[in-house]
Parts: sequence; C-alpha cells; structure tokens
Amino acid sequence: MNQDLHQAEKLTLSEKRLMQRHSRSAMAIMAMHTLLCVVYFQLGYMHIALSEALVLVSLVWISLLAYQLLMATGVTLNLREPSLSLPLILYFIGVFMVSGYYVDEFRLSVVTLFFAALLMVSFRLSGKVMIAVAFLASAAYALMLWLALMDRWVQLSLSVELLQWLVFAMISVSFAVTGGGVNRLRNALADKNRDLANAVEKVREMAIRDDLTGLFNRRHLLDILERQRALAGRKGVPFAVCYVDLDHFKKINDRHGHDWGDRVLRQFSELALSGMRDGDFFGRLGGEEFLLVLPQSDAHGALLVAERLRQRWREQRFDAQGGPATVSLSVGVADYRDGESVDELLNRADQGLYKAKSGGRDQSQVA
Repeated sequence: MNQDLHQAEKLTLSEKRLMQRHSRSAMAIMAMHTLLCVVYFQLGYMHIALSEALVLVSLVWISLLAYQLLMATGVTLNLREPSLSLPLILYFIGVFMVSGYYVDEFRLSVVTLFFAALLMVSFRLSGKVMIAVAFLASAAYALMLWLALMDRWVQLSLSVELLQWLVFAMISVSFAVTGGGVNRLRNALADKNRDLANAVEKVREMAIRDDLTGLFNRRHLLDILERQRALAGRKGVPFAVCYVDLDHFKKINDRHGHDWGDRVLRQFSELALSGMRDGDFFGRLGGEEFLLVLPQSDAHGALLVAERLRQRWREQRFDAQGGPATVSLSVGVADYRDGESVDELLNRADQGLYKAKSGGRDQSQVA
C-alpha cells in the first residue's frame, strides 16, 4: 500500500521537478544555440567583432546561470508560476533575435531553436499566452529584420528575408497552438493524478483505521509494534505499551443500547487522542480494547501515562444525556524486553490487564 501511494505521488505535478526540467532544458537549448553561433562566427557568417561577441555571450550565460540559481534554491516556489516560464521565453526571444541580427544567409537557422524553447514553456503557459508569445516573437523577428535591412540593405535579399520571416511566424503559431494543447492535456493529467493520489491515500486510511473510532486498527498497531521492536533491536530505543479495556462495557450495551456503547467508544477515543504526545500511537484492538504504544518510555513512564488517562476518563459523565453515569477503565502496562516477540509483549500487557481486572478494576497495573 505504501508503495502504491508513493507511485501515485510521483505521478502528481511537482513544481520542483518541473523547475529542474526547465532549468536543464534551458541550459541545453542555450548551449546548442551558442555552439551554432560559434560555428557561424568561425565560418565568417556573423557580422560582429570578436570583443562584442564575447561580451554578448558572457551576458547571456551570466543571466542564464542566474536563472539556474533561482531554480536550484527554490526561492520562486511561492510564486504563481515558479519556473518563470513567461520571463524565460521572453529572454529567449531577445537572445535569438539579437543573434539573428548579426547573420544574413542563415538567419532563420539561428533562431530555429526558439521553437524548442516555445515547446518547453508550453507545459506551464496557457494556449492564449502561447499564441501571444508567438505573435510577439514574429513581431520581434520583423523588427530585427528591419534593423538588419537598414544596416546592410545591399547585402540582403528582401524577398528571401520576408519568406524566412513568414516561415518563422507560421511555425511559431503552429507550435503555440500545439503547445496550448499540450498544456491542457498536462493540466488534465495532473488533475487526474492528484485525484488518484487522494484516492490511494483514502484507501490506505481505510486499511489502517477503525471504522467506528477512526483510530488505528489492530493490523496497523501490530505493524507499528514490529517497527518499534526492530528499532529497539537496532538502536536500543525503548518503548512500552498500555493495554486498555473499558470496564463492564457489555452492561452498557445491554442497559443503554449499542448506540450508547458506540458513543462511549468514540468519546473515549477522542479524549485519549487529545492527551497524547507527538510520536505516540493509539488504536483499537477490537471491541472495548485499546492499545497505546509509547516510544521512548519504560514501564514506569507508561504507568504514569495510563494513570493520567484513567483519571481523565473517570471524570467523564453520561447520565445527563441518558447514558451510564461513568465508565471506568483498566490498564495493563508492559515495557519491551530484548529478544521478545510482539505477541509475548502483548501477552505480558494482557497479564497486567488481568491483574488490574482481578484487583477490582478501575486501575493500572504493570505486568
């Protein structure tokens, strides 16, 4: 059951995982773009001085590394969109258009990686925003092209440049439409996966909880005891148990009805839970029998806990509502001994309970 829950949780949307993927993808896209620009520069296809190129590359990578730092530290987790997808795609538009400005014959190839960036942010941006980004990128391309024409008109073919712009605009819009669909699909899948994780958690709770009281059931209590026993064996961490039984409970059912019996069980459960320490475990073994597991406690400490619980419960009255006047309880206490099994521990606690019952009830006894 725990493994199924873990698998379901892995399927749900994780902002940290998405931020890591954005971070890695942004680095990969920019690395490929930088490599392409270096190749074009070496081949003489970029109209830019080496010193100017080094400055631009340094600025690009410093800003990208700053983005990586934001993603790694998680300082944006409280934002509505922690991965900063919109600022990131706007950043890519700026970088690609500046690069494209310095290239002539292969201008479109320099900005082609923009489509990969557009697809990357589609996991977080809605369809409408994606379309707006596509139109903005097309407008930025047109501005970049106009500036290049103003600077190097004689060297450029207007018809070829306009055709490349048209291809870029059409592909950008197509990717935006596709990305919007991906975003809707991802959102729907994330919702279903959250529902699945919640369903698995509910099933798990049903498997370990008692229907009437909401406490841990016998099966889960035994699992807890096995874990405490293993911890005691490995690290010598002590623990103790209190075997609790409500006195003369059958008489309550016989005289006042089973509804009153259930009511008493629920009220006792609430009272016991309200006085527990963090790290303690409390559950219903069955009927009117309960078990309190106290990590980091010995028999003396467990006896004090049992007595406090008994005294608090003794003060509860039900006669004003037509129920029993008071309901007492008896407790058997035992601490874990090295090498003994869970059954042996529970048997000793049960012996303590028998001792309390035979001694007149309404008391706590150590086995």
